[in-house]
Amino acid sequence: MLLKDLCERSGVSGDEKEIRDFIKSQISGCACLEDTMGNLLVSKGGKGKRILLAAHMDEVGLMISGIEDNGFLRFKTVGGINSDVLLGKKVYIGKDKVSGIIGVCAVHLQSKAQREETIKEENMYIDIGALDREEAEKVVMLGDTAVFPPHYEEFGDGLIDAKAIDDRAGCAVILRLLKNTYPGIELVCAFTAQEEVGTRGAQAAAEYFRPDYAVVVESTFCSDIFPTEPHLHVTTLGKGPAVTFMDRVATPDRALISSITLAAKENDIPWQQKRTAGGGTDAGVIMRAVEGIPTAILALPCRNLHSPSLVIAKDDYESLYRLLDVWLRTVAPSL
Repeated sequence: MLLKDLCERSGVSGDEKEIRDFIKSQISGCACLEDTMGNLLVSKGGKGKRILLAAHMDEVGLMISGIEDNGFLRFKTVGGINSDVLLGKKVYIGKDKVSGIIGVCAVHLQSKAQREETIKEENMYIDIGALDREEAEKVVMLGDTAVFPPHYEEFGDGLIDAKAIDDRAGCAVILRLLKNTYPGIELVCAFTAQEEVGTRGAQAAAEYFRPDYAVVVESTFCSDIFPTEPHLHVTTLGKGPAVTFMDRVATPDRALISSITLAAKENDIPWQQKRTAGGGTDAGVIMRAVEGIPTAILALPCRNLHSPSLVIAKDDYESLYRLLDVWLRTVAPSL
């Protein structure tokens, strides 16, 4: 399954080669370019307005920042990871996928104050089973990136659990769309790098393509969980892809948003509004590129964002694909 294959590949921000190579292997009949930022830029061709679809390849993870005399590894988080989700987790380090476990001083040895505070990353270590620094340095280098173990499971009532769904789900949707034909538009796609560390790749992609319109295909946080009150739910699993009207870095184009939501209504495709102005995506830099690019954000609601196990609804994923497909066929040519 495409989504499973994408989620199981590694691609921490700045080290996207493995996932980029896999995505490239799934594309045929299109012109592909790898730019110096690490983006994979794809031109489907066609005549009409140039429409850019963008999804980021990179995932949050860790980077090795130190090797202790006893063989333990120090690390820094790459992207916005809450340290609370790290303790006891398994990771795979570097291209050889060296196995490690994230640990900390045992609770029995902590003071009362230490037990009551959030464990900081500087107090954690990665144990790779090395006896000393020399043994560790044989298999790990400073700067190596580490990812959470690949896994993919369908469970419950149509839910999917995997690592790196943010934003491999967006990549999967775009790859599926690239297999279709869309008369009346010129379709270009960007699988962007380094989104999780400051949307760095997307600006170069937008400057390269200079599209007439852009849609960022993303994953967004889902807050339909205890103890959040229903009226404070940012998005709700199972109610369709979310349309963003404003976030921390972007105010998407209202006319473009309207064209997408109208397509959803006319084709009975569920959708919802992202009910917060927080967060940020590649749209923040794309909309400011060149002389300004009308940009929209269409995102997949996702529980446990930026953690080892993300959860989405399969129906939302399919609705995201269906909505973009019908919009590209019926609305985009008339923009």
